Amino acid sequence: MTDIQKQSSDQKRTPDLYVHTKIVSGTSDRIGARIGCGFLHSDGVGVNIILDATPHVNPFSGQIELVAFAPKD
Repeated sequence: MTDIQKQSSDQKRTPDLYVHTKIVSGTSDRIGARIGCGFLHSDGVGVNIILDATPHVNPFSGQIELVAFAPKD
């Protein structure tokens, strides 16, 4: 069991960010489905991102583009 799995099983935290795919379609980009969440490190430097799905790879650049938003209250 990794440290992340142990932490998530020991205590439930609200995600600091929700992760969405970015969909490139011709001349415009749009935000796609939510595919995971992120948790800020306690020291404020870095984020653990947990993906529940595999994002689409852009066939032109070979990159995976993710967009993260803070949860709405």
